[in-house]
Amino acid sequence: MLVASGNVVHNLRTVKWHGDSSPYPWAMSFNEYVKANLTWQGAVEQHPLVNYLDHEGGALSNPTPEHYLPLLYVLGAWDGQEPITIPVDGIEMGSLSMLSVQIG
Repeated sequence: MLVASGNVVHNLRTVKWHGDSSPYPWAMSFNEYVKANLTWQGAVEQHPLVNYLDHEGGALSNPTPEHYLPLLYVLGAWDGQEPITIPVDGIEMGSLSMLSVQIG
């Protein structure tokens, strides 16, 4: 079993430290984009999650990649057969995704 947790959306500059903590639309959109493409199969160079900066919210969701890249390591180890599940999901403080991915 492989588990990846990090923050597929991790923008500390836009965190809502006080008050309304609802997710930004761009954060929700990118989080959904990641979930929709977890089981994508094809050439690695064309994988939507490898090319995450092509998504309109990719750069804003990940101004730096260190919290996003662990997801790619886990997906690279996926054999395409084992189930992929999401044990934890949600966005906190507007711009921090709690999305965790489990393979197997």
